[in-house]
Amino acid sequence: MGYYNEEWLSLTFEILNSYDPYYENPEKLPGVDELNEVLQKYNLFEKKPTTFDDLAAIQKYRNQLRKLISIGSDEELVAFLTIFESQNPIRSRLSSEGNGNYKIIYGQSLKSNRPLVDAILAVCSFSLGRELVEYGRTRLKSCASTPCEEIFIDRSKNGLQRFCSKKCSTRFHVKKYRKSNK
Repeated sequence: MGYYNEEWLSLTFEILNSYDPYYENPEKLPGVDELNEVLQKYNLFEKKPTTFDDLAAIQKYRNQLRKLISIGSDEELVAFLTIFESQNPIRSRLSSEGNGNYKIIYGQSLKSNRPLVDAILAVCSFSLGRELVEYGRTRLKSCASTPCEEIFIDRSKNGLQRFCSKKCSTRFHVKKYRKSNK
């Protein structure tokens, strides 16, 4: 999907999947330094320092969103994403690529009076919302290979992707094969 910044979606899923109960220390964002590293990785919001309050708000957002994706209705999910997107709205503008081609560029006006966390969560809500528009709720999935609980967008042609990665697919099928050959 090329009509908005792809880094935004990567950031969204990194935040969404930043808690993994499979590991001894399941929290992948335990502190402000780790949050800053994630933001720098995607070259987003690096000029502004994050706080512990930002981290707590992001973790709360992640937990609520994961719950809504798993058991919430479409209406609840839309209402949740809309609340956060409206806190720091995304602006669009038309851009010329040359040769008669155009594209819409999305961005944020980072108002100095708005907290950084509002901008981060607006980007996450916006990008996930665009994916839902493009692919539908049925393509927002949780990995079928236990104990993995990663959430991903199924962009496959037939919509039958069950695993977040090749690693999880292999683990699932090896486990299934070993179980059948006992």
